[in-house]
Amino acid sequence: MGEEAQREARGRTWADIGLAALARNYRAIRARATGKRVIAVVKANAYGHGAVLVARALVDEGCDAFAVISVEEAAELRAARISAPVLVLGGVQSAAEADTALSLDVEPVVSRVEALDWLAAAAARAGRACRFQLEFDTGMGRLGVLPDEVPAFLSRVARAKGVRLSGVMSHLARADDASSSETARQRKLFAELVSRVRASGFSLDWTHMDNSAGVMRGTTDGCDAIRPGISLYGVDPTLEGGHAGEPVMSLCARVVHAKIVPAGTAIGYAGEFRAAERTRILTLAIGYADGLPRAAGGRATVGLRGRRAPLVGRVSCDLATVAVAPDDPSAAGDVALVFGRRDGFAVPVEDLARAVGTISYEVLARIGPRVPRLAT
Repeated sequence: MGEEAQREARGRTWADIGLAALARNYRAIRARATGKRVIAVVKANAYGHGAVLVARALVDEGCDAFAVISVEEAAELRAARISAPVLVLGGVQSAAEADTALSLDVEPVVSRVEALDWLAAAAARAGRACRFQLEFDTGMGRLGVLPDEVPAFLSRVARAKGVRLSGVMSHLARADDASSSETARQRKLFAELVSRVRASGFSLDWTHMDNSAGVMRGTTDGCDAIRPGISLYGVDPTLEGGHAGEPVMSLCARVVHAKIVPAGTAIGYAGEFRAAERTRILTLAIGYADGLPRAAGGRATVGLRGRRAPLVGRVSCDLATVAVAPDDPSAAGDVALVFGRRDGFAVPVEDLARAVGTISYEVLARIGPRVPRLAT
């Protein structure tokens, strides 16, 4: 997008995506995992940042592979001519999805027999081999083959025609908590299972289990790759803090109306906020349809002209309101920083997440599709 087009796109609400910050975060993560390949997680539209925009930038940085959750997300990358290896973490859910995965030349993750059979059938129809990766459940409890089921599953893989096991993976459940011993237990179990796979005669191209928090705990011995997600985007994946990178997204909203109201004036649906005194009300062109949580009204603040200002009243579908002093110079046309960084002023996304009782991951991933993502 050219400079003029970007200015036009910054009309009501937009998200500036700092690709230089993304690149620096990527390099810092890669440096922590010396010698290991990087599978960048760009699922959920790259946690709201724009999957294609992010993936293209990381291809330029030499990223080794990408991970998405579904075949549909993989298709978006391929349509954008991103040819790097793509891992489909959610696997395939039907025979038709298996055919699509094979046609896209992506690697689904398998953790149940039905998916293996769908891939084998797809390979037979296409007349070429289908690569996949196997997930072990070492403690997350969601997806993956349980340890005592691994021998039987490997036997089934060995008998299947047209499929090739290219890698194995697992997922850390409590790596965000430095006090938990679960990460060490999971890593030990994963190493044992990898040894079992190799002893069964399989040659593996990929072995990985470290997510963003796992990388911050020191990478898993014996693995040749890592899977950073949220840390690529500058968010600290740990409970104790101290591991944040540079924020990549800055969510901005235009002030579209400004007026001074007398004491007692009710603002927004149900009149949950009433001005205690003469107050200047600024209306922002952002609502829950854009990803600003409905609960943010009365709890969160935004940045305006280099200072914080409180959101008041209920956040509605398309609009939110801010209360400032009557003599505040803010006016229609000004830009409110919902979170991120603008002109040297910062509003951490963590502040908004805490205010509404959730985590930064959810706030970022819920930024709506009508919000343009603009590379900066």
